[in-house]
Amino acid sequence: MKNSAYTSLKKGYLLLLIPGLVLLMLFYVYPVLSAIYMSLTNWDGVSRTRDFIGISNYITILQDNRFLNALMFTVKYAFVSTILSNVIALAVAMALVKKIKFRNTFRAIFFVPAVLSLLIIGYIWKQIYYRVIPYLGDRLNIEALQMNMLGNQDTVFWALVVVTVWQGAAILIVIYMAGLQTIPEDIYESAAIDGASGLKKFFKITLPLIVPSITICLILAMKQHLMVYDYIVALTGGGPGFATESVTLLIYNLGFLNNRFGYGSAVAIVLFIFIIVVSVIQISILRKREVQL
Repeated sequence: MKNSAYTSLKKGYLLLLIPGLVLLMLFYVYPVLSAIYMSLTNWDGVSRTRDFIGISNYITILQDNRFLNALMFTVKYAFVSTILSNVIALAVAMALVKKIKFRNTFRAIFFVPAVLSLLIIGYIWKQIYYRVIPYLGDRLNIEALQMNMLGNQDTVFWALVVVTVWQGAAILIVIYMAGLQTIPEDIYESAAIDGASGLKKFFKITLPLIVPSITICLILAMKQHLMVYDYIVALTGGGPGFATESVTLLIYNLGFLNNRFGYGSAVAIVLFIFIIVVSVIQISILRKREVQL
């Protein structure tokens, strides 16, 4: 009887998994397999004919200067934004963990960017760069602020990074705060008795004990920034010229504007593999440094 009941219960659990598996196959596995197949064709995204051309699209990618420039911009943008957003998020989290006045209010304020639409954020900052900052530059007679930062190739990169860090640090602050709150106060008290300075406590205690949080934050931030699309569309559209064209924006332009859906799918697969490789490298390096309490 017990074996029969266990078997029935097990079958019931398996039946409950079917809806989830169907959704997974429909919205994840099938699109990925479809993209891989399309990347091996010369489909223009419109016609019904799809000629199989093998790995020709992937060979073309290696010789495409536009793709290489987009990849270089995306990697640079993702690396700088990831480092800055994590450093700022950790600093803010350490300040909020301390018993300061209006701590909960500050937590809510810092988390606001995380709940806003990325496109809305982009359009808001576009108005700030177009109108507010030049207006302040005129009023304060600061020449560097009078120009449109989004229209200048020397400043547009950092203008995008500022917006990204402002929004991206919000969710990282919450993760870092959760990690910092798991560190027992006794450890800091013992270190203080031994004469450890503030910097020594940070590098010898805080950082080693929040490596799991650092791992999560670095992977999340790097993945998000490598797939940047919304900010670019809202702020620059890839300009001036192709200076801020990310790989994801290039995929959209190839597929929907240039009718090169097959080639765009190949670029998407390359980006997908690149993100997986970067994530695996990050995990393998950071996991070795994790310290168990």
